[in-house]
Amino acid sequence: MIENTDKRHAGGVPAAADGTAETAGMSDSCKAGALGTVNNQIIAEHWNKERQELPGFDCIVYANGDVTILNCYSLTNSSTGERKLFCRPRCDTTIASIEKYDAAEWTGVDEWARVEHEEKTFIGGDGAMGNMGFIAHIDGDGDLIWGIFFWNTNPLKELTVTGGILSAVNEHSELRVEINIENITEITMTVLRE
Repeated sequence: MIENTDKRHAGGVPAAADGTAETAGMSDSCKAGALGTVNNQIIAEHWNKERQELPGFDCIVYANGDVTILNCYSLTNSSTGERKLFCRPRCDTTIASIEKYDAAEWTGVDEWARVEHEEKTFIGGDGAMGNMGFIAHIDGDGDLIWGIFFWNTNPLKELTVTGGILSAVNEHSELRVEINIENITEITMTVLRE
């Protein structure tokens, strides 16, 4: 499992001093999510040996069912025509909370590339439509540790890891996504060519 300073996303639930999950003040559904049961079941339904699916919007989904919604967008300088891409965390939620309002939000993903780094396996590829891409960290059994879905990158096919940065280039070699594997909410997107 990857080291992560944000303990909410290290595969567990923040623990109180007495070792119990911090659920004080949460609704019953949030308590179930914090304990992992509901969220883990939902993730296991969608990422298993028969199918690999991620929520079909810009987000990071973790094996424990936590989700970080991403805000990915581009800005173009009208004077120079230079385009810059951005991808930042917007908020945290749970997969159970998302499914409460839209259970059909999942999309299948297909592996196009794989890279091993320090006993960690990362895969990348496409979503159900040509504009989609994804990157995932999986364990030795192929189970999801975390997955990042991008609505508008196109399939991600070239994966490398250098200096703790996972880099993915899309199928048209026009875009590079870089992820700090020690803090996966640090995402940089670069236009390689127009």
